[in-house]
Amino acid sequence: MGLFGKRRNEDGGERTRVYYASDIHGTEVLWRKFLRAPEVYGAGVIVMGGDVTGKVVIPLVDEGGALAAELFGQPERAVTDQEREELEHKIRSNGMYPHVMSPDEVERVAGLSEDERELWFARVMLETFDRWMALAEERLSRADVRCFVMPGNDDPPGVDDAIERASRVEACDERVVEFGPYSMVSLGYSNPTPFDSPRELDEDELYRRVEALMEGVDASHAILNLHVPPYDSQLDTAPELDEELRVVATAGQPRLVPVGSTAVRDLIERYQPMLTLHGHVHESRGATKIGRTLCINPGSDYHTGRISGVLVHLDGARADYQFVIG
Repeated sequence: MGLFGKRRNEDGGERTRVYYASDIHGTEVLWRKFLRAPEVYGAGVIVMGGDVTGKVVIPLVDEGGALAAELFGQPERAVTDQEREELEHKIRSNGMYPHVMSPDEVERVAGLSEDERELWFARVMLETFDRWMALAEERLSRADVRCFVMPGNDDPPGVDDAIERASRVEACDERVVEFGPYSMVSLGYSNPTPFDSPRELDEDELYRRVEALMEGVDASHAILNLHVPPYDSQLDTAPELDEELRVVATAGQPRLVPVGSTAVRDLIERYQPMLTLHGHVHESRGATKIGRTLCINPGSDYHTGRISGVLVHLDGARADYQFVIG
C-alpha cells in the first residue's frame, strides 16, 4: 500500500482509504486505538473530527507514601508503583486526567475563581494532550499515513497550538488540505448549544467561514469535515433539554429533536460535495444522502472504551463506507 493508502482500481486509477472518528473526549485508550487504524484497517489517511479532550481532573492526593483519589464516588488508594499505574490507567480510560497534588494544592485550587480554575484545568489538560501528540509521533513515525486532528466545540483554546507543534499530526481546522485528488475542508465549531461550549458560532458566521474555504475547491472531489452535522438529517437527533438542561420526556421516553446546523445543511445543498464527515451528536450514528452528497456520522460510545469509526473508500468521485467499532 502506497502513500495515502492508495490501491489501483479496475480502471487503473487510485483509491484512497480514510478512517474517521470523533468525540473521544479525553479517553486515552480510544486515542491509542485511533492511532492503530492504519495498521488495523489499512487506512492511508486518518482523521479525528473534534471533541478530543476531556472535562474532568481527578486529584491524586499525595499522602506521603500513598496516593488517594475518589473515582465515581468510591475511594481509591495506590501505594505501589503498579497500583499507581493501574489507577492512572483507570482514570485515563474514562476520559479524565489524573493529577498528583498535595493537600495544600487541592485546597488552593478549590479556592480559585471559576475563570482561574478553567485556566488551571487547561494547563493540566494540555500536559496530557502534548503527551498524546508525542504518542502519535511514536506510533506513526514509520507509517505511510497522514494524520489530521481537529478540535471540536468542546475543546478549549490551546489545543490548536499543541496540534501545530506536533511533528506527526497535521492541523486542518479552518483549512483546506489535500491528499491525492481530494480536498478536505474542515471546521470544528458548532452552532450554539445549551452548554455554552468554547467553540460555537451563530449559523450565519458558520456558513460564511465554510463558504470562504470552499472558494476554488472542486466540489466533486471535496470532503467537508465539519464537526456539527446538518440539521434534520437523522445524523443530529438528540434528547431535547429544558432550560435546566434536563431531558424532556413524553410518556416516560426522551423527546428526540434535531440539533444540527442549518448552515451546514444549506452548504451541503449548495455545493454538493462528494462526502461530508461529522461528529458532535453521539447518539446519531448513521449515513444519509443530501442530494448527491454522502453524509456520515459514526457516533460515539467513548464511555464504553470502544471507538466508533467509519472506513471510507474513495474511488474517483465515488465514496463507499463501512462502520467499524474497535
